[in-house]
Amino acid sequence: AMDATQAMPSWRLVDGAWAVTYAAPMSAVGSFLVSAATVNIQHSTGLAHKGVVHPCNENGYIGMVDYHDGQHIDYFNRNQDGSISGAHFVNGQQVAEFTAKKPLQALPREVLKWLQSLDLSYSVRNCKRDFTNGFLVAEIFSRYFPNDISMHTFENGAKVACRNDNWEQLFRFFKKKTLPIGRMDFDPVNQAIIGAAQALLVKIYTILTRRAVPVFVVQELPPEDMMTSKRDLNAEEQTQAPPESPMIAELTSEQDAYRVFEAARQNRPVERSKPKAVEEKADAVPLEIAEVKARMLTKNVAQLRAQQSQIQQAHAQKSRQMTSMSGRKSSAGTDAGGPSTPALGYVGTTKAAIDLMRPIVQAALQENERVMKSLDPRKDVVASFMELCRTLVPESMSVQVFDGLSSQAGQLADVMVKSPAEFYKVWTLYCTALVEFSESSPVFESVVHLFKRLGVLMGEVDPVLTQQLMTDVGLPSLAPLLIDSDGKREHFCELIYTYTQPQGLSRLGVLRALKEAIDRLPVYIACLSYFVPLELQAELLDENLVKHYMYYALVALQNPQPKIRVAGLAILVSVTSSPEENTSQNVLSLLPSFIELVHDGWWEVQAQLLLLCAQLLIHLAGGQGSPEDSASADALLSVVSGLFGAAGTSKIVLQVGLCALVKCLRHYPALLPAYVSVLLGQPAGLRQRLLQAVTKADDGSVPPPRRLAYVMGTSSRLYEECCICGFWPAVEVARTLAVRAEASRLDNFEPEHLEVLTACLPEQDVDLGEEWLAVFEKVKAYVFVALIDPSLHLGAREVVRRFWLCRPQNTALKAIDASKKTLLQTLRINYSDTGHTRVQEADLLELLREMRDAGGAISAMLQSVVDQFREAHNTEFLRSRLDTLFE
Repeated sequence: AMDATQAMPSWRLVDGAWAVTYAAPMSAVGSFLVSAATVNIQHSTGLAHKGVVHPCNENGYIGMVDYHDGQHIDYFNRNQDGSISGAHFVNGQQVAEFTAKKPLQALPREVLKWLQSLDLSYSVRNCKRDFTNGFLVAEIFSRYFPNDISMHTFENGAKVACRNDNWEQLFRFFKKKTLPIGRMDFDPVNQAIIGAAQALLVKIYTILTRRAVPVFVVQELPPEDMMTSKRDLNAEEQTQAPPESPMIAELTSEQDAYRVFEAARQNRPVERSKPKAVEEKADAVPLEIAEVKARMLTKNVAQLRAQQSQIQQAHAQKSRQMTSMSGRKSSAGTDAGGPSTPALGYVGTTKAAIDLMRPIVQAALQENERVMKSLDPRKDVVASFMELCRTLVPESMSVQVFDGLSSQAGQLADVMVKSPAEFYKVWTLYCTALVEFSESSPVFESVVHLFKRLGVLMGEVDPVLTQQLMTDVGLPSLAPLLIDSDGKREHFCELIYTYTQPQGLSRLGVLRALKEAIDRLPVYIACLSYFVPLELQAELLDENLVKHYMYYALVALQNPQPKIRVAGLAILVSVTSSPEENTSQNVLSLLPSFIELVHDGWWEVQAQLLLLCAQLLIHLAGGQGSPEDSASADALLSVVSGLFGAAGTSKIVLQVGLCALVKCLRHYPALLPAYVSVLLGQPAGLRQRLLQAVTKADDGSVPPPRRLAYVMGTSSRLYEECCICGFWPAVEVARTLAVRAEASRLDNFEPEHLEVLTACLPEQDVDLGEEWLAVFEKVKAYVFVALIDPSLHLGAREVVRRFWLCRPQNTALKAIDASKKTLLQTLRINYSDTGHTRVQEADLLELLREMRDAGGAISAMLQSVVDQFREAHNTEFLRSRLDTLFE
């Protein structure tokens, strides 16, 4: 808004939505939103600015809007009807004229009568308030398009999510019916800008009824000095004009306002008086036109061109000086940390991007004579390479080309920031590789890496321009690929965000543009599930983004397509992992919406549901333990029990659940029996992957978890698979394993039991507490029996060694003493003539010799056991070679 100053007349722009129309050559429309002390200009070309209006006395204008990008300035004057008109300047040159109409303060009578005839659900009392959420607009169109507008999909609410969803549905409807209503028409209505609702309703009335609306604008008084000069001029004219006839005065005085309105409504002129005849004045000054005189050309063409070049350079230098004096800065960066509007490129000549790429491509292709001969000599080598890239050029050579381009991405980015047209050329040239190569191809990976590298480097120079280029150039070409290529979505989502400013509102703007480009809600929700982890990684998941993601997640949970339900749950899983406290609480409020999915038959829905339950259980474990939290925890545990206890649950679902719930075992011991049971029941390959110890790197760092697709093809998401041994409570798991073995009265351990027990035991240099002795007491019989089983010998051997050689020595002595009787019975069984399969005696003697060599209490215990075996079971002793132990 503009306040009164000494340098300008006493007036102020009223708040509201001003419709802006630009004349050629700009040929654009836009909005000029005035609210309090700020003005927001939005062009349909994408140019935008938010700032303040400044007073101005230059070039006969009284107002100025500086875009602060070193290029664009608007100058304008105010008209008597309240509108403004002026010119748009770029680099000091006028490129277009524009007019901005004053916002309507009330609905025209014709539009109001039309609304009343539609019998809407409630009467219109305040346009600014009643039409903000778009519900009444949808109801208006439902009267004309009953088969296309279903009112049950619209909500009459005041929340931001409700308003945005209503307008998004309407926008899709407008595009489907090709109605000339865009975001610049309804976004101001959604923002409750003064006059925006009235302007939109007038436009809707014109579209639906095909009738124009007569709009009467109150003429405002000009400034006092203009009034004085005009009164003097009128007085001078009255001295020369003939007196007005009595009939005309009578018609003027008796003119009725209603008659004026009716005449205007019927599009016919109001007859205020009889037409006057044009009088010819005798004292008119004759117009004399001077004769055209030819002048001889004294300079040749070269001199004229040189003179014209000097004039142009002088004008350019003067323009730069004026820009420097006004304090404007280029869009490459500002003191505030970045540009406020996208730059339209730098003035001057820059090297073409293809000139930078040509030597890199040529150097790589010269290594293959066949490829060089196949290049089209009529085309540039870069373009010809892309034509042959899919069919003739070897994959390794294509990767070499794109890696070489990535190494020079800094120069390419500099060229494309200075000349956005070069970005369009590069993008359209290499975008075909994103289509032709599969996501598993190294060529596809190298092209994606190149585009990401360009996005990062361009964003460092001009983040706003970089984001605008992705919105205008990248998204239209990526949208069909996001729809058709499920396996490439995650790559493309990462690519899009490398061109996006690291700000919450900027991310929302890109998501909105992506939604418009895709125009398919299921695909958009699937993309959102890949964007959320990127928000968490960049720590940008603010309140607005959370609301956006959670709204579409809730929509996805009600979708009949299982893939969309999976995407909705994946969004909630990522949102729940946010460190913000309120985020997890908001997801918990949706518990009734997803708890019933425990009965969903789609395996990936069940897998995502287990991931979500695990995240929420961890969150509740760190809470205050309120009754509400306890009830929520019980509900989540019932979901886990329902999936872990069901006979038909997929092994893949259980594998995902085992990885996700391992961190919950310390907080929820009630999960242990079901968890151990499921772990024992997993196939050997899947179980061993979970129990396999992680190999650390040379620097001691732990590698990231594996990400696996459990189903072939692109329909499955990637799931993290970790080593669960590093997260579970080892003693509790081992005790649960022993209790379960006793309760089920097992005759002997199976391989899975020893695998789990061995994985529970800590490293050799870690002390074993008294609680481990209780576990050993329960499992020692199974362990020593397994010691003479060929298939279990190695596992049992490791368990025995771990307890007999453990620290502290006191624990080891207790374990050795508890093993005497059991070891004696094991030797008897092994050397008895029962016909069962025995372990090779050499393997058994190798273990006993190793323990004997340890000396101390172990050696004494073995000597005692062997002596007892000789005396009590001499027949079996004679079959053995135990006498060789203590020769």
